[in-house]
Amino acid sequence: MCRKTQNWNSFHNNQGVFIMLRKFSTLMLTAALLTGSVAATAAFAQTAPAKQQIKITVQLNGKELPFPQDIVTENGVAYVNASTLAVALGGAAAWDSTTKSLLVSKDNKYGLRMYENNTFAYKNGKETRVANPPRPVTGGVLVPLVFIAEELGAKVSYDAKTWTYKLTTEINK
Repeated sequence: MCRKTQNWNSFHNNQGVFIMLRKFSTLMLTAALLTGSVAATAAFAQTAPAKQQIKITVQLNGKELPFPQDIVTENGVAYVNASTLAVALGGAAAWDSTTKSLLVSKDNKYGLRMYENNTFAYKNGKETRVANPPRPVTGGVLVPLVFIAEELGAKVSYDAKTWTYKLTTEINK
């Protein structure tokens, strides 16, 4: 009985590694990785909370204050349109594109000049620091709501349940 012998040289490369074994191992590893990543994605999708669109509002003496741009939050700081906020609180805001600075003023007695991307500012002519500089955007300049409101004399509180900033001032009462 003559048995045909297999030529084992066709199953391995020059380094002596079996090609079929390597292909099989690669196939099994790929299948395991794909199965694991699909399972992990499915598990994450079940446990991850749905993203909510939160609408933050600002009230001035009990009335909602409308802004031309959406209120933006970053690192717990709410940014609003500078002119809208300043005018509502009896002041004014003007952007100087040459110096890239924002001047917030009130009653010709108060002046705060803040610079884009800089934490230094001038308050009534004296150098000071601000934690969050203004941000020019299409259609206006965004400023930190709480900081500017307090600088213009408003008392600020925040209702976390309704995502509402409540500004209280003697103006418009």
